[in-house]
Amino acid sequence: MDDKSIPPYRFPSTVLVIDDDATFLTNLSLELDERLAYRLFDSPLAALEHLQHCESSVRPYQRCFYQHREAVGWPMRNHFLRVDIAALEEAVTDPKRFSEVSVVIVDYAMPGMDGLEFCRRIRNPHIKKILFTGVGDEKVAVEGFNQGLIDRFIRKSWQNVADDLNQSIKELQAQHFQDASRLLQQSIDGEDAAFLKDPVFIYHFERLCEEYRLIEHYYVAEPSGFLLITDDGRPYRLVVLTEEDLQVHQEIIRDQGGPAPLLDKLASGSAVPYFWRSAGYYRPECLDWEDFLFPAKMLHGARRYYLALIDDPPLYRWLGWRIASYRSFLDELDATLALPRL
Repeated sequence: MDDKSIPPYRFPSTVLVIDDDATFLTNLSLELDERLAYRLFDSPLAALEHLQHCESSVRPYQRCFYQHREAVGWPMRNHFLRVDIAALEEAVTDPKRFSEVSVVIVDYAMPGMDGLEFCRRIRNPHIKKILFTGVGDEKVAVEGFNQGLIDRFIRKSWQNVADDLNQSIKELQAQHFQDASRLLQQSIDGEDAAFLKDPVFIYHFERLCEEYRLIEHYYVAEPSGFLLITDDGRPYRLVVLTEEDLQVHQEIIRDQGGPAPLLDKLASGSAVPYFWRSAGYYRPECLDWEDFLFPAKMLHGARRYYLALIDDPPLYRWLGWRIASYRSFLDELDATLALPRL
């Protein structure tokens, strides 16, 4: 992943394609990745209106920050932002999350407004921009790139234009989430989340997502790890603990007078705890403690990690969450596109 880090969250997002030639748009849609959410616009003004409408949506990282003040009536200098990581995973219940625009692809030569002017009017700094150019447009494209107006430019006449475009979309969507979640990542940066930047863990995480077809992830704490989602909305919980984390769990269990077999399991590193009914930690009322233990896989990275992947964790059913799936979003998008998605 970009910058050798895993962003705190990522989910499938939407690409806008803008060109005044409707026939070109329709033909291009045949070349886009079939798993990609996209919207086609033959009017730059209509596309800008759509982007402005998207600005009213609350993004996942915005859910996590709220203003806190130390006492009522104190001056504003005593106000500060607090971070609530638990709010991040709640995004899975919102089907609108997939509508977040991560990349725009716009033709340079359009009547009324050229592609660079269109990019200049985009207010969201995290949206990545690809400019389609003709034979004589590369000079202005280079100038636009140097000015930071666009992130890539692709000539329409290139032989492998579809492959280049799909690869650019993939890379820029990844960068979008890196940039959009940077403040949140800085807020959670520390020992508990060090695995987000561990190359060994990152490699394992990417292979895990491929194997189980996990297309969304959200960083969670207590215990640390991720909520992971498949395209049909099935949840998984990845628990990521260090040796120090396991020691903390053992100390709490001893203080609570917990059972010796439970302590033995954790001391051996053969299992990790997920006490989802008691805020992540053992409590004396957890008489059925075996139900909260899961087989551990040990991973040697910058630190020694103990991992457990839990299929369909009961917490989210207990909370009554209805997870909105990407597959359903694509079906609904197909039915509502102004220009046909073929």
